[in-house]
Amino acid sequence: MQQVLTNEDGAPRAGLWAAMIVGFVVVGGLFWLTWKSQFAAPPGYLFGTPTQAVESGYCLAVAQDVVPGGALSGSYFDEAAQFWVKRLRSYGGDIGGAVAQGRAHLGRDLSAFTGADLQWLRDAMDGCSTRAVNYGARFRVFD
Repeated sequence: MQQVLTNEDGAPRAGLWAAMIVGFVVVGGLFWLTWKSQFAAPPGYLFGTPTQAVESGYCLAVAQDVVPGGALSGSYFDEAAQFWVKRLRSYGGDIGGAVAQGRAHLGRDLSAFTGADLQWLRDAMDGCSTRAVNYGARFRVFD
């Protein structure tokens, strides 16, 4: 015979109801945590930069330097540069200092790299673009 968890009047026992409620709360909490964590910024900053502002300055320098002679207005590289400028402005404080520190970090990386500067800049642009997307950027080229 199969045992059914009911009380004398045929209704399910209170323990069963409590277990179902706890189960729904746990599953709902896990869904919420999963949804919330997808928007979290990745740990650490790109290329060993010490702060988000310097990381933004670094990526701005990359976006400005990756195209010899400068990026065309409205291009992917221009969109990326505009994103990083907007991000720098959102931090407040000394924007010029963050850009200068980012350029200094980029200069150190370029001088330490044994290959062509353009190769480093393209790889850095890839990393910066991925990070920008993680931060919420939407580039037309990715659509």
